[in-house]
Amino acid sequence: MRNVLVIAFVAFLCAGCTEGKRIDFIYFNLSKSEIVVDSIAGLPQWVAPGVLVPVHAEDRLSEARATAFDETIQVPSTLRITWQEGGVTRRADLKRDEVGIRAKIKKGTIRFTYLGSDRWRVKATEESQ
Repeated sequence: MRNVLVIAFVAFLCAGCTEGKRIDFIYFNLSKSEIVVDSIAGLPQWVAPGVLVPVHAEDRLSEARATAFDETIQVPSTLRITWQEGGVTRRADLKRDEVGIRAKIKKGTIRFTYLGSDRWRVKATEESQ
């Protein structure tokens, strides 16, 4: 019983340990077609959301991925999004500086919105670190 109390106390103390480093990746597909995002080169592999179903507005998520990191994510100068649409592989290169993402991210939200016709919009919101 004493061990259970010690473990519970340690878990309570560590519950917020990674809260300060959370990075949320949120995805919207505003096109009329379902797409499959295969990769976002330059970001960790788990960031690619897979299938994105069409939604009518950015108040309804197509997919959300979130994780807590103990370290900073390094973002290269160019992000390459690779996805499948209608059985065709497509690619878009986005310049980090043009979409407003810093080279290092510790905490915040990155929103990827597919607009259709091979166009993406990316918005980064960093929180105080």
